[in-house]
Amino acid sequence: MSDSREIVPTKTLVKQGTAGVGGIVGGAALLLLHVLGPVMAGVIGGILALGGAGVAAASKEDRLAGSVVAIAGGVTILSGVFGLGGWLLTLGGISLLAVGAVGLFNFFKGLRSRK
Repeated sequence: MSDSREIVPTKTLVKQGTAGVGGIVGGAALLLLHVLGPVMAGVIGGILALGGAGVAAASKEDRLAGSVVAIAGGVTILSGVFGLGGWLLTLGGISLLAVGAVGLFNFFKGLRSRK
C-alpha cells in the first residue's frame, strides 16, 4: 500500500495560506476602494501610500509588500481625485482575488496530503 502523495512541508503550507488569504483580502479591498468617493479615496489612498512607504523603508523583508501597498494607495488617490486609475483598481482587485484563490487551493491541497 504505497501512497504517491508527497507531504508538503509546514513552511510551504504557511506561505501558501498567507498568500491566499492576503490575496483575497487585498483584492476585496482594492475593489472596495474603487467605489469610494473622491474625498474618501484621497484620504484612504494617502494613508495607504504613506503606510506602505514606511513599511518598505523600515524592513528589507517587507519591502515588496510595502511597495505594493504604497502603489495601491497612489492609484487610489488617482482614481478618486482625477478619475484615473479606476480600471487599474478593478484589474488589480480581480487579479489579487485570482492569486488568492490559487494560493488557498494549493494550501488545502497540501493540507490534504498531510492526512
